[in-house]
Amino acid sequence: MTLRRGSITRFGLYGERLGVIEPEFVHIETISARSSLHNWVIAPHVHPGIFQLLYLSDGFGWLATDGSEQRLDPPMLVVIPCGSIHGFRFTPNAQGWVLSIADSLASDPRLASLYGGAPSHGDAVQRIALASERQREDMLSALLSELCRRHGEAPGYLSASTMALIALLLTTVEEISLADPDETAGLNRRIALVRRFTSLVEQNYGGHWSVPRYASALGTTAPTLTRACREVTGKPPGRIALDRLLREAMRALSYSTAGINEISDDLGFSDPAYFARIFRKHVGMTATAFRRERVWPADRAKPADVGRRGQGAGP
Repeated sequence: MTLRRGSITRFGLYGERLGVIEPEFVHIETISARSSLHNWVIAPHVHPGIFQLLYLSDGFGWLATDGSEQRLDPPMLVVIPCGSIHGFRFTPNAQGWVLSIADSLASDPRLASLYGGAPSHGDAVQRIALASERQREDMLSALLSELCRRHGEAPGYLSASTMALIALLLTTVEEISLADPDETAGLNRRIALVRRFTSLVEQNYGGHWSVPRYASALGTTAPTLTRACREVTGKPPGRIALDRLLREAMRALSYSTAGINEISDDLGFSDPAYFARIFRKHVGMTATAFRRERVWPADRAKPADVGRRGQGAGP
């Protein structure tokens, strides 16, 4: 949901004006190629229509999302769904790749025939440690390196073999993101239902849908949806939908200058006082206090601090 004023910056690629995202848009570059141009600090931003994967192989970094900052220790994979707000800081020796893909490309018949479905697009940015995934880590490195080479030689050209490489890469990422690769078929069906649910929440969280309405739209019952959500995520569907709504509120408070009443209105609350009570109850502080504490970390750390902190504890 777009705020009417004070929104964070929307880019095609960071630092580049947002234009029409071509259906076959694919871009890959090293982490240093863009971050080194910005003193290794990428301020919070969003890429409408673009799904991204960041693979950190060396050096260190920090991911900023939803008003907090998390340390990135290599080897680390960061999955950035379309429309998710994110920012980064890196040490100057950071190495790896950033792959950007048009969100619509996942449904392209050439890719769909090789890859079973779109990436896990929910809303949250995923941070996946790869230290225990040595074989898949090596595969990711090889695939990203080859894609980068091909992109350098023929930017924008998607041959059949390049599409196959992208499909293999997305499949590998999907396998890594699963908690247990040996899950039963029944659990996989519940995972699929929860993913469909979270996708529907992403489209309708501002409408404050009830659980029965979500279940009806998904062709299932409220008890079935509740059991699946509790088993897969540990949360009931109502809480998942509320968390998504609150996460959007926290983003607006962290990354925009919109007033609290305006944020309340943008998120579908008819009464700002009710929004304030809900926020305080579930976040543990008032919206005003939350905004006061959430300052983009780059404003507190000069570029020199990034390098100095690279080998120490994260912020």
